[in-house]
Amino acid sequence: MNDPRFLSRSLTTSSTSLLCAAALVLSAASADAQRRRARQAQAEFSDTTTVTLIEVPVQVSRSGAPLRDLTAADFELQDNRRAVEIADFDVVDLSTIQGKATEEPVPVAGRRHFLLFFDLFFTPPDSVGRAQQATADLVLRELHPTDLVALAVFDTRPRLVLGFTSDRSQIRQAIRSLGFARNEPGAIRDPLGLVIGDLSGDVPTSSDLGDVGGTARVEGQAELLATQQELQVLRDAADRGRAAAQVDALTAGMSELANWMQSVQGRKHVVFLSEGFADNILVGQQGVTVEQQQEILDRQLRVSAGNFEQVDNEDLFGSTAAQRSMNQMLERFREANCSIQAVDVSGKIQTQGQSNRASLDMMARDTGGEVFANFGNLGDAMSEMLEQTSVTYLLSFYPRNLKNDGSFHRLRVRLKNAPRGTRVVHRPGYYAPKPYEQRSPFERALDSAQQVMGGVETGQIETSVLAAAFPADSGKAYAPVLIEVRGQDLLAEQQGDTVPLQIYAYALDQHGIVRDFFVRAMGLNAAQAGPALLQSGLKYWGHFDLDPGEYSVRVLIRNDATGRRALATSLLNVPGDGPALQPPLFPEPPQKWVLLREEESEQRRDVAFPFLMDGNPFIPAAQPVVTAGGETPISLAGTNLGAGPVSVRTQVFRPDGQQVADGGEVVLAAGAQAGSGVSQLSGTFVAGKKLTSGDYTLVVTVTDGKNGQHSSSTSIRVL
Repeated sequence: MNDPRFLSRSLTTSSTSLLCAAALVLSAASADAQRRRARQAQAEFSDTTTVTLIEVPVQVSRSGAPLRDLTAADFELQDNRRAVEIADFDVVDLSTIQGKATEEPVPVAGRRHFLLFFDLFFTPPDSVGRAQQATADLVLRELHPTDLVALAVFDTRPRLVLGFTSDRSQIRQAIRSLGFARNEPGAIRDPLGLVIGDLSGDVPTSSDLGDVGGTARVEGQAELLATQQELQVLRDAADRGRAAAQVDALTAGMSELANWMQSVQGRKHVVFLSEGFADNILVGQQGVTVEQQQEILDRQLRVSAGNFEQVDNEDLFGSTAAQRSMNQMLERFREANCSIQAVDVSGKIQTQGQSNRASLDMMARDTGGEVFANFGNLGDAMSEMLEQTSVTYLLSFYPRNLKNDGSFHRLRVRLKNAPRGTRVVHRPGYYAPKPYEQRSPFERALDSAQQVMGGVETGQIETSVLAAAFPADSGKAYAPVLIEVRGQDLLAEQQGDTVPLQIYAYALDQHGIVRDFFVRAMGLNAAQAGPALLQSGLKYWGHFDLDPGEYSVRVLIRNDATGRRALATSLLNVPGDGPALQPPLFPEPPQKWVLLREEESEQRRDVAFPFLMDGNPFIPAAQPVVTAGGETPISLAGTNLGAGPVSVRTQVFRPDGQQVADGGEVVLAAGAQAGSGVSQLSGTFVAGKKLTSGDYTLVVTVTDGKNGQHSSSTSIRVL
């Protein structure tokens, strides 16, 4: 695939791979709508002021069932006790959302987020196995396809295994391994934590989970058992003071987890899977048995007699340090709009006095969650909670005079004329944005991962993506991905000599499963690349290896010095044995962009150069630009079209989906014919003279020699 006309400038100071048609018109209109939102978001930023839109997900229920058909007029919203205007209102009803995970995306803030949090510190291996089976059943049988799921473990500190994703295949692998498989040589490394293992897995069902409960053990058994044995030694050797220190370590770790969750939008549920810890550390002697009640009475008498030295107050009333750290931790979860759904995985049918359930009850009760114990099926047990949260009202507003200082602002949402017994659940507040340089690498990664999985185009850097697919002689189809980044946006606010650019690209199939991805980090030398970048921008060529099917391509661009970023998306059809037409391709001058490509070791060697016009190679535009009444070269790449002469029909649509009369036409070269394999049809696009400046969708339909009609589309910009 090497071509002498493919120019790649050496403008990096460091470059390493990180560890890590009705339907056509509707799809294109949806993409154009996202682009409009992106440009609107870009317009909100200036050199001195940032306009921040705060989204408040609200759930309203009565008698355990969600209240539907509410409107913005039914709500009142206060920010720090000051009434604010609801600028935008949306409803997400999971009972009415149909179709595939990659169709019109649900707003991120309106999606439910479930963090499966395995406590390996206080939970023995057998109970861990039960926890794995319970969560596997919950994810695969009960959660909605639009729900996002992450997984974390706590051994001596919290550790994120998998970031929030709709990819059930990756969730399954994370549950089975609890992250230990990532230590194996050759394990997949994804810096955003969306991929942890095999990308070729089928859509998971409960039948292919294997027996992860009972006597079975997780993948990574040796590591897990070694960890459990070490922790058992600690437990066996610990006295009550040491146990209190362990509780303090757990609550400190969970406080850190709550801080992570602050950067995640939407309503969040931590499904905490644990046996809990000894209740007397928090609440002291509860007087459950007759002997305990008599002991408490004797101690009270000694206190009344003034014999304070004979009474251990912490044994009687619990550790004040542990109580304080627990309360601080729970406050962090409440501020993060995160409830704890505590699951007792001991597998024992017992009363609360016989178990360590008081600690779990406190976590759940004080964050608006519930305790699930003695359950047969976690999904059945949580069914009421899942039903109550199935309808989300998304209220949005613009706060006044908001400073980027990370401060907490309290919110209040009230339902007007609410029926008796109505329950309104909403985030208690929000944190003002923090300067990007003050965010931890984990916060940056988690925020970026959520944006990728949300799939809604937005950002501060104008970015366009073109993805096409071509058959290969061996292996999977070759799908080149061309990414164009506007240089002026990329360099905005840049102060240092190096521009640390990060590119994350993922291909998700119709079930939301990540089938391939690539990541690139590079340090652009501002002195060398700056003038060229300002003139146009950066163009990057990467690729996916994919099986036949339809995919959602999502590309995140980020300047890691300034925090400026953007998410761009594209639809990709990878043809199989049947006929298919790739997006219309518009050649560009080779010197227009600062052109960079994936590492040589990552390039495919078994495929020919894919972009040809009249036998000559070219680089296509990700965002074609045409002039009204002007003529622009165009190439139509078809696969397995019917052999013989072809004809072409052209349609141009506005962003709202309305067709433009006389929007333009594609004129193919004389004698254009198609055949088996890849057909490169050359021609000219003549833009309509009456087109006004702006963005449009171009739909091209080719009729082949067998009278088969094949359509594809691309976005064009008219100057």
